[in-house]
Amino acid sequence: MKELNETMEKSSSNVDTTKYSLETTIIAYLNPKGEKEIDSLITEDYLQNMNGIPVVTNITELKAKINLYDTGFPDYAITLGNSRVCDNQGYVDWIFTGTNTGEFAEVMATGKKVKINGFSHLYFNAEGRIYREDIFYNELELLQQLGYSLENPNLK
Repeated sequence: MKELNETMEKSSSNVDTTKYSLETTIIAYLNPKGEKEIDSLITEDYLQNMNGIPVVTNITELKAKINLYDTGFPDYAITLGNSRVCDNQGYVDWIFTGTNTGEFAEVMATGKKVKINGFSHLYFNAEGRIYREDIFYNELELLQQLGYSLENPNLK
């Protein structure tokens, strides 16, 4: 019985260590300190889907997307709400805040502050690196906070 308890304790310890490591990766990933950190957190063939649509298909495209947000919202921060790590997957609700003081997606700055709630489902490989992320948030809410609005459709 002693062997079984020791095995269970070691197994539980490994799970806790892995869970902590993946949680640490999630925190670093949401607010990276530069390209080298991104290189250590994700795989070369990383895939990002936003609201069910593939928007990033490799590490180079991810870096370009991060640069887009760095330029458009130089003061941006992503804070974590609730997060869970289960096996090799992470589930995170987050809040993006920032002020649009730079060009964003080829559009001039509006100077407006934004606060967007979102959810990410992250997938980790055996080495603990992220290979896929499914992001869900309301893009219209972001655009409206920047001052944009929808026009009625032309039905003619």
